[in-house]
Amino acid sequence: MANQKFDPMKEINKLSKSVGKVIEQGISTAQTTLQTAGIGTQGVRLDIYELNDEIVVTTNSLDGLDKTSIEVSMEGDVLTIKGQTIPEETPLGASFFLQERKFGTFTRSVTISIPVKPQEAGARVSKTGVLTVTLPVDKDRYQDITVTPAE
Repeated sequence: MANQKFDPMKEINKLSKSVGKVIEQGISTAQTTLQTAGIGTQGVRLDIYELNDEIVVTTNSLDGLDKTSIEVSMEGDVLTIKGQTIPEETPLGASFFLQERKFGTFTRSVTISIPVKPQEAGARVSKTGVLTVTLPVDKDRYQDITVTPAE
């Protein structure tokens, strides 16, 4: 049997490569998860507030929104918004110096923790590409509880 010497630098190098691979896999998984949730490249940002017994959900202005592609659905307490953005035509022969806007399909889901009546919901898109969804609060399921003082 040959006498093998322990080389600490070689072992550190092996460990570094292994840790690097694990980190790369974790970052890749996180990016995929965020894109699936609609957070990644499409950047669909939401504001959600309650006003006049309605939950109001508004998106940021979506560049190139194909208004016919929008789908809004609610399953349980999860509101899902899907759609597609399309870039305007680039002039023939143009060369980009910078291209930050992303286009394509998007999906964004969010949990609405207040009971609502999705069958009475409404949605509209503004001329600027802002989607607004209104969900009436289900007052029959959303009630305050009277607290009785102890004697």
